[in-house]
Amino acid sequence: MTISELGITRPPGPSSSSEPTLRPATRMRAWLAVLGLGAAAVWLGYVGLQALVAAGDLSSALAAARDHSAGPVLIVFVSVVLVAERLWPAVPRPLVARAHLVDAAYFGIFAVMVLPLLTLVQTGLGVEVEAHARFLLLSHLSMVPQLVVIATILVGIDAMNWAAHVANHRSLALWRLHALHHSQEDMSVLTTFRTHPLVHASYLPALLPVLVLGAGGTVPGAALIVYACLVTLPHANLRWAFGPLGRIVVSPAYHRLHHIAVPIDSRGSVNFGFVLVCWDQLAHRAIFPTNAAPCPTGILGRPVPLEQGAARRAVPQVVLAQLAQPFRLHAATDVSS
Repeated sequence: MTISELGITRPPGPSSSSEPTLRPATRMRAWLAVLGLGAAAVWLGYVGLQALVAAGDLSSALAAARDHSAGPVLIVFVSVVLVAERLWPAVPRPLVARAHLVDAAYFGIFAVMVLPLLTLVQTGLGVEVEAHARFLLLSHLSMVPQLVVIATILVGIDAMNWAAHVANHRSLALWRLHALHHSQEDMSVLTTFRTHPLVHASYLPALLPVLVLGAGGTVPGAALIVYACLVTLPHANLRWAFGPLGRIVVSPAYHRLHHIAVPIDSRGSVNFGFVLVCWDQLAHRAIFPTNAAPCPTGILGRPVPLEQGAARRAVPQVVLAQLAQPFRLHAATDVSS
């Protein structure tokens, strides 16, 4: 299904004649890389399923993952932020904006379908690392306080998330998956969940700090829940910059600059941080917000099918087109990263 068949219009942007031409071999490599990532995720999911079933831990592992990443605490937190967006919006939106409904649907997809599968994939990665790269795993660090180990793991998770996020912008194949998240022009806290299911596989390196240092102490569930909330908040439709704390922790105003439709300067994309700003500062990719009006978000030219430009009855087909796009040999996102 093409964009025109869905009744979607494009805003002014680069014309097809001005778009860079990619070599067929380049498109083919990106396409094969997406398929390869999918195949690797399927294999790791199979390994993880076998391990959890054999250990009798399948239900408990799925329940723990749900509580940490899509449980009651996170739902209440998101609900509170949605109320704040109505009271102090960065950009006023209708009470029931179509884009927000679609993002809410992605949250449902994540909680019901993606999270259980991701749990299997993460377990499979742990099994494979222990079987084939056990030299990476550190034994119990008796001289290091457990609290220090846990803090190191959380900081390590954030650093790996940052690195994977940068890779999602640098790799043509990964951008095919990540572009869906950046396509949102009406950002809200729900935009956090507007992600292609397969893109989560690109963030598997964030599990390495847990595997490497896991013998030194298990990260409490409460800490993981707080981290999930801090990752979600930056997408909120709020002007909050957090004052001096915004130089340490990613704020909604800071992260909005990452989603800007037109790059601020020659550096291109900036502000890749998930929770901590320090990684952007070290890479000279941090731009702090000013009191200027909130910047427009999205991707110029709308290479990803969008619900904003489609007839209401076509929105389900738009979502299906969004999910299918990375697997097309000729994806419009190949020239938009």
